[in-house]
Amino acid sequence: MADYTSRTTVKEYLGIPSGTATEDDAIDAALAAAEDEVDNICGRTFVVPGSATAKVFEPTNGVVVEVDDIAQTTGLVVKTDTADDGAYDKTLTLTSEYILEGNAAPYRIIRRVDGSTFPRYMSDRPTIEVTAYWGYAMAVPGPIVQAATVLSARLYQRRSSPLGFQAGMSTEFGPVRISRIDPDIRTLLYGYRRIGVA
Repeated sequence: MADYTSRTTVKEYLGIPSGTATEDDAIDAALAAAEDEVDNICGRTFVVPGSATAKVFEPTNGVVVEVDDIAQTTGLVVKTDTADDGAYDKTLTLTSEYILEGNAAPYRIIRRVDGSTFPRYMSDRPTIEVTAYWGYAMAVPGPIVQAATVLSARLYQRRSSPLGFQAGMSTEFGPVRISRIDPDIRTLLYGYRRIGVA
């Protein structure tokens, strides 16, 4: 299932009539590969979360927990394990006991602000349970849609250049090698890459 763009959008981009079904399987395969590649390049997912789910984390230190992307504060619940028994028995209150760092989603750091610390034990058991809508945002950003569309079209068309050379010849230079990463795709994704992702 396509999450960032659609078969219809890619067909329109490629100039394939919407009623032409013979290319659907190839386009769907390109869509899936393109969306995986977008995630790999950026080091995160842009799939819009459908519900809040729970994950557990170890605090980075007494007052900070680094988490996966949180798409919104609605549905957010932060609990701690106060007895090192795997039971997350204390629910913390946003603003008075902890904050999310940053002015807008995606949020990646939970910081304790009430003078207390997050529990940490010799067992190294995760002591923080966070229930949240996990993802970059509650809508796929426009540049991600465009990058996924362009990359899907590029992957679909690669069957015409299986050895990495564009069909046809340059009059000046002969066969034209296809670059590994399209510079337009790189530009579209640049601002969405997680810091520290190559």
